[in-house]
Amino acid sequence: MDYLGQLLANGLVLGAIYALAAVAFTLVYGVVRLVNFAFGELFMLGAFLTASLMLPEVRLIGMVVPMPGFSLPVAAAGAILLTGALGVLVDRIAYRPLRNAPRLAPLITSIAVSVVLQSLAQTVWGAEELRFPEFHLATLPPVVLFDSIYLSVMDLVVMATALAAMLGLSAFIARSSLGRAMRASAEDQMAATLVGIPVNRVVAAAFAIGSGFAALAGLLYAQTYGFAHSSMGFLPGLKALTAAVLGGIGSIPGAALGGLILGLVEALGSGYLPNGTAWKDAISFVLLVGLLYLRPQGLLGKPELNSAGRGSLLGGASEFGAGWLRAAFAKVDGGLARAAAAGPRAALALLAVAILVGLLVPSDYWLRILTMVVIYGMLASGLNVIVGFAGLLDLGFVAFWAVGSYLTSILFVLVLKDQFGVAPADIWWLLYLNLPLAGLLAAGFAVILGTPTLRLRGDYLAIMTLGFGEIVRVVAINWMDLTNGPMGIRGIPAPNLFGIALGSPRAQFFFALALAVLVVFAIARLVRSYVGRAWVAIREDEEAAEAMGVPTARYKLYAYAASGFVGGFVGVFYAHTQQYISPLNFSLFENILLLMLVVLGGLGTFIGPFIGALIWIVFLQLALDLPFVQAYPETRFALLGIVLIVLMVFRPQGLAASARVALTMPGTRPAKAKEAA
Repeated sequence: MDYLGQLLANGLVLGAIYALAAVAFTLVYGVVRLVNFAFGELFMLGAFLTASLMLPEVRLIGMVVPMPGFSLPVAAAGAILLTGALGVLVDRIAYRPLRNAPRLAPLITSIAVSVVLQSLAQTVWGAEELRFPEFHLATLPPVVLFDSIYLSVMDLVVMATALAAMLGLSAFIARSSLGRAMRASAEDQMAATLVGIPVNRVVAAAFAIGSGFAALAGLLYAQTYGFAHSSMGFLPGLKALTAAVLGGIGSIPGAALGGLILGLVEALGSGYLPNGTAWKDAISFVLLVGLLYLRPQGLLGKPELNSAGRGSLLGGASEFGAGWLRAAFAKVDGGLARAAAAGPRAALALLAVAILVGLLVPSDYWLRILTMVVIYGMLASGLNVIVGFAGLLDLGFVAFWAVGSYLTSILFVLVLKDQFGVAPADIWWLLYLNLPLAGLLAAGFAVILGTPTLRLRGDYLAIMTLGFGEIVRVVAINWMDLTNGPMGIRGIPAPNLFGIALGSPRAQFFFALALAVLVVFAIARLVRSYVGRAWVAIREDEEAAEAMGVPTARYKLYAYAASGFVGGFVGVFYAHTQQYISPLNFSLFENILLLMLVVLGGLGTFIGPFIGALIWIVFLQLALDLPFVQAYPETRFALLGIVLIVLMVFRPQGLAASARVALTMPGTRPAKAKEAA
């Protein structure tokens, strides 16, 4: 009983922080329906700013700077105000221009903002941890409850602060005029505008309050664990999203309840399950997936939020910004559209150019870079099948990629080489067998994971697939006997053909190019078939597709299977190219990166994923030649994030949007309609 009581007390402390973070997350979502991936960085900045204001001096951008040395309450107030102001500034620059943009544009912009803030934080405060100063209350002896439960005074302060903040926010939303305006804007922004509510100001206020709450959660978290770090906000940000969804995203009481439940479940799981501390993240995501399957709207959420969401997934052009910049993007888009309209001739011309580049580039370094462009282009093409053509927002695609990479690595290294002493060169042909085998295995895995998502739409669908992807990553980390855990698998052999090693950068580039031709050809044939037309019909209007006799559930699973096959297929080649894989290769950030590549190039296009990969990877390399970037390498990611924000604001539909495949659903014959029914 004493042990259980201590676990419950620990869970309440952690749950209070999760609840506070979830309330911040759900406040912004409730008003603008935005899954804000930059939330974790606001959480992190709250910790950094508070610690900096409390210290007598701190190292910033490599220089020691004197600081005021405030007490914790004063420093916390300053950090909350600064972070709230930053939230308003981010909304004004990055989000407000995209209020009526395609649904993915604000999501991608929030990811770009996250990259910018984290890169700048690493540049300013460095890559090392910053010790959080000790508050004088932390030196007091712990409080003992029931003679066996120990809580530090700061634990009690954390819980009391979180409770007071959440109660204060609830009272503010319920009783103040601004709170009522927020509720009205959350229900219907157009109607709110018609009755005279300044919606943009209300949204700015929501961002200010939400960002301030994120900073408060971050500084309480840093005070509890004793440090601040530039990447500290990623996992708590995911936990805040999980807690908000558990309680019902958009519901402030639900978010608080979800945070408490999540904290208690993690504490009890860590204490009672074998190796529970290592599996506690998986426990959280299993809870998330299970609740979404049984009750998609969460414990206190509204069922109507489980819908396709605001606007089209693809949408049209942005009306914001300088005309000359929009005109420049339109010219690029027009050129790509004309190339796409040329059909096979343009494809052959692009292939010829790629072959010439592979033959003429003298640098092995740049050949490796171009090989990664082709690999990421193929992976993004696989994600494009389900997001761009079928219109299903999938944040778990990285799991299919992991299946292919781990299958071939385990067979070649852990089984045949380590267990049976078989030299990889003697079984070179296994690579070519693993390509389709991994594709089929990943496709089956995709269908299994996709089946529970069939009843979900919009953001709930994305969050459930995110949960699946994170579960796979945690399993890869902790299933040591199968995956070798965090140490990964080394010694994966380079590709080989009839005893001829294909380990040189040039040979691997041409190998990747050949696989890309197969992938794009297969996707193109599939998209232009009846299956592809059914996907497009579901993407444009799922209810209309059902009305015309399209069995949407079946074709959604076809999309998952096709996307999974590409992920597993390319994952095999990726492992043999890198010759080392670990769970870090298959994180949520990699999935988000692939989604950015798809949106950057243009959803629903064949060339778009490769354009996105080319811009992302080549820009990161070219930026290294800038003097400022050479001094502060982290800033190249900040520069790229800024470029991405500009592209989303001025060209949210992607650079090659006009090259999108235009398909119409043919008239369904009565016999087929009868069969579908």
